[in-house]
Amino acid sequence: MDDVERTQRTRAPRWMRIAFGVSLALNLAVVGVLAGTFARFGGPPSRGPGMISYATPYVRALPRDDQREIFRAVRDQLPKDSNSRQARRALYAAMIEALKAEPFDPAQVETILNRQNTAALAVQSAAHTAWLAHVAAMSPEDRAAYADNVSEFMRRGKDKKSKPPKE
Repeated sequence: MDDVERTQRTRAPRWMRIAFGVSLALNLAVVGVLAGTFARFGGPPSRGPGMISYATPYVRALPRDDQREIFRAVRDQLPKDSNSRQARRALYAAMIEALKAEPFDPAQVETILNRQNTAALAVQSAAHTAWLAHVAAMSPEDRAAYADNVSEFMRRGKDKKSKPPKE
């Protein structure tokens, strides 16, 4: 008899079991809606085409080994310490300090922006040189196939295995 009394006392009230069931149903409904949305629309939105570099299609249309070769050439062309991650972080830290400074000094901010711009232009220039040398070394057939790859990339976007257009 003691077991029967213990079982009856530890049992949740009816209203609590109903509330739990309703809560569980709502949670499953939310999970279902989210799963359906991801399945239908392919997940969260990606960056728009205006957010990628103009050179992205030219690089991404190359085979992976060729991309690595170009990136290696770019790294070799740049001064070792001028474009390091540490140097870039130092410029961002200097900008944050300049933005917080009182009184605000627009000339100091402009100087930092110019230094960041110079570093970015150095990378861009090295990338142009490396890419052009790589393309110039291609045979006419390889260059034509590469042009087709660029065209395909432009048509499909950055995901080469993209899904067919939705109706």
